[in-house]
Amino acid sequence: MNKIKELRKKNGDTLKSLAEKINYDYSNLSKIERGIYAPSLTLLQRIANIYGVDIRYFIESKGEKEYTQAEQQFMQDLDIDSEELFKKYNLVLDDQKITQEEMEFIIDIIRKLRQTIQKYIQ
Repeated sequence: MNKIKELRKKNGDTLKSLAEKINYDYSNLSKIERGIYAPSLTLLQRIANIYGVDIRYFIESKGEKEYTQAEQQFMQDLDIDSEELFKKYNLVLDDQKITQEEMEFIIDIIRKLRQTIQKYIQ
């Protein structure tokens, strides 16, 4: 992703120094910069926090229209934890409201699947 590389270089960081700052494998960060891997929103948020930019910096293209208030709110909602998610949305599956315990279980399963997949693609 060119915007990560541009921002990293603008701030005088190497791949390794940025990877250390965000606690991420530098070889995978290199693959993201080259477009081999797609970055997660969580990773983009970590990089945005390091450099003091809004996560939209990575998503917007030059000359893109201004975001509506609803779009801005959606962008802010992308990185909320399970408790906030549970409070904010009424999630239903098979006509039954999902409990917070079920949601945390589902999130835990997704995290474990991601870890397993990452082991196989490295």
